[in-house]
Amino acid sequence: MERIRLREPQITPVEGGFLLSDPYGVFPKPVALTEGGLFLVSLMEGKTLEEVQEEVFKAHGVLVPRHELEDLLKALEEAGLVLTETVERRLREEEESLRKERPMRLAGLSYPQGEREARAFLEAFRASFPGPRPQGGPSILLLPHLEPSRVPEAYGAALAALEGTPEPERIYLVGVAHRPLKEKAAALPVPFQTPFGPAEPDLAALQALDALLPYELFNTPLAFREEHSLELPLFFLKGTFPRAKVLPLLVARRSPELGEALKMVLKDHPGLVVLAVDLSHVGPRFGDKPFSRPLAEEARRRDLGFLERLAQGEPEAALALLGGNPTRVDAVEVVASLSPLLTGRRGQVLAYRLDLEAPTLSAVGAGTLVFPTLPG
Repeated sequence: MERIRLREPQITPVEGGFLLSDPYGVFPKPVALTEGGLFLVSLMEGKTLEEVQEEVFKAHGVLVPRHELEDLLKALEEAGLVLTETVERRLREEEESLRKERPMRLAGLSYPQGEREARAFLEAFRASFPGPRPQGGPSILLLPHLEPSRVPEAYGAALAALEGTPEPERIYLVGVAHRPLKEKAAALPVPFQTPFGPAEPDLAALQALDALLPYELFNTPLAFREEHSLELPLFFLKGTFPRAKVLPLLVARRSPELGEALKMVLKDHPGLVVLAVDLSHVGPRFGDKPFSRPLAEEARRRDLGFLERLAQGEPEAALALLGGNPTRVDAVEVVASLSPLLTGRRGQVLAYRLDLEAPTLSAVGAGTLVFPTLPG
């Protein structure tokens, strides 16, 4: 009997159990399991079904019927969580397609697909920000990757900051990895499709960055397949700067080496650095009680304190303020990684909002912060 080889699933707690799914979204059908089913899955790696039966019987004195294990294994295969030849081939095909281009995934959902409609969409977001354009062009910009319709003024503030400034030759777009990476950070050196045409990669700058890192930068193409933390900000950036090349980067775990390498690469390959990050995540969707005034006050205090300390050029103080990060600010790993670029740099907070997701009684924070000049 062939031994079972499992992929690491994405596990989502739901009422009555768990959903196990393909972390990269290649196989869209999840598996719904009870706690007992999840326990059986935890025993399967490297074993035969007979060995799983034996292990359960020895530990608990219960003989799991063979057909139940077969049904479970079949469901896992359909979800792409068992490394069969069919699953491996499908993953290879998806990875190869991503080595050519990264298609739009959210067009028609989060933003229009047609260029004319996209232009009008962009202008509406600029109009949503009432504040004046900050003085000086930004060298670093922090903006959200939250669904645009939820925080239009935050994206509008970013557009205001970019308005009238010279188009950069390249944009270093650094997003939060919501899918597993093989290394601390990753890049995908292919065109990213947008309604305004493809955002072309800067291969020379990406190769220079890769050469300075202690790990392989081009390591997990599938992690970019559905990553909204790059796609949503890129819509606004490409619409504003149509000729700029892009370095699409994802950060999974803090990597000070990435910040130091970026600092070096920027000397020969200057450009706009964009941190595409959100702030607090609170409420039942994230393991809290329903959204309430005390929870809102705590989230706002941490978010605004975090942004203000970043604006003062103190990223370490900003991170220290969050402590154990009880409100789940998802900017932490990106800011910690880019700390060498942010230290000593003065910025301005342009917008902030803690947005309520009414159906789930949860909320997510988003802000816009601009750093107009590089330190000497």
